[in-house]
Amino acid sequence: NNIIMRKLFILILIPVSFFSQDIEITQPDFRDVELANKHSDIIKIYAWYDSLGKNTLIMTADRNCGDMRDEYCDLRAYHYTGKNKLLWDIKDYAEDQYGMFLNDIEFSDVDSDGIVEISILYQLGADDIYSVKLIMHENGKKYAIRGKTGFDYRDRCVYDYDMFGRNSFEYAKNSFRNHALGLFSDAYNCYSD
Repeated sequence: NNIIMRKLFILILIPVSFFSQDIEITQPDFRDVELANKHSDIIKIYAWYDSLGKNTLIMTADRNCGDMRDEYCDLRAYHYTGKNKLLWDIKDYAEDQYGMFLNDIEFSDVDSDGIVEISILYQLGADDIYSVKLIMHENGKKYAIRGKTGFDYRDRCVYDYDMFGRNSFEYAKNSFRNHALGLFSDAYNCYSD
């Protein structure tokens, strides 16, 4: 009886310890990533292992916008799993001649299910008031917050967002909604300055 209980305890402990461990995100050299040969204009590569197995995120951008032609005209992300299977991709394009800016990429496991959530925050344009986005993926499911931020001609803060439009957070886990809104607010809420 004691031996059976120990075996059951070990069987229960192994998955819990796996999911409770921090997932290590690395930034390998693109020359070490076979998938990099499929892409041009690579700006970042990330790799990690989670419940999906091996993961690779490749970020690319065409840098040919802005006054100095050194801002991004587009931003693309490709998430591959296992044997180079594309799980999801995003593509977005600059709204104006000012281009777009990648503000942050965050990796988390908010719901502790052993699958990394990826949040990509970026802005489109560089006017006084500009569009901002947070795109979050977990296991192929996409969520988005879209908004505007900046200061109007009277130097008043403008901060507005929608997380219940296309790719809505409406049916997302509360932990996802709260985490994403916290990231978005920390990055773009001019009222909090």
